Amino acid sequence: MTTTRERRTQAERREGTIAALLDGTVRCLAERGYAATSTAAVCAEAGVSQGALFRHFPTRQALLVATAEHVATRNVDAFRATAGADVDTVDDVVAVLGRLRTIVLSPANQTWRELLVAARSDADLRAALVPARESLQAQMLGAAADLWGDRLRDHDLAAVLSIVVNMLDGLAFSALDPDPAAAPGRTVERALRLLAEMIVSHYPQEHP
Repeated sequence: MTTTRERRTQAERREGTIAALLDGTVRCLAERGYAATSTAAVCAEAGVSQGALFRHFPTRQALLVATAEHVATRNVDAFRATAGADVDTVDDVVAVLGRLRTIVLSPANQTWRELLVAARSDADLRAALVPARESLQAQMLGAAADLWGDRLRDHDLAAVLSIVVNMLDGLAFSALDPDPAAAPGRTVERALRLLAEMIVSHYPQEHP
């Protein structure tokens, strides 16, 4: 008796190759940094030939930008999956900030930090990242509006999100939070609670 294994379609093979390349780039950026994330290093990490890479991404920069977009979408999806709609108390807000902090500090999100630092001195990369950055902001605003749009004033939603994200990004860039169990980590926990207290006290109830 013989069995035939179902063969993947061309579209499925293409999607699998692209996914492997994007995930390989994420790992390279997180572990090796921007300068050492060459196309050869990505191909070795992903188990894909350079010929296959360039069929999907004509340049290294195109691969890096696509990886940033991939991580952004994945992070927003992760945030939506972990953040509940019932955010009424300080403890609720602290829990949401803690989940968002985990995403921001994740190895995958190191992709964004590496690329943003590199873009400071690379005008071409900086310009190429603009659509990805705008897309990330729009996705985050959309997630925040869907979850808590009835609790925050429309003109405050973007500002509150900016405060939260910039605070967490600052923690990720600094050495303040190397170990959540250590004293600096406890200081960060207190900072998140203070931020939560300010948010809840400023928006004590739903606004029409």
